Amino acid sequence: MLLMGILFIILGFFSILNQRYTLEKIGNERDIIEKEIDKRTGFYKYKIFFGILSIVLGVFCIINYIIY
Repeated sequence: MLLMGILFIILGFFSILNQRYTLEKIGNERDIIEKEIDKRTGFYKYKIFFGILSIVLGVFCIINYIIY
């Protein structure tokens, strides 16, 4: 349960950060560049909601592991 909770938390943060930022390699350096959000479709709201839901589920899995 603990491992599953950690994986859900990582999945949530990855989903949110992947929606907002991208990594680009310029020369020998990697830069974090903010993406422009396409607000016409509204799909970004669902991806952020999915990320938040994954983080909450991960926290509950960890709490469940600690209690039992």
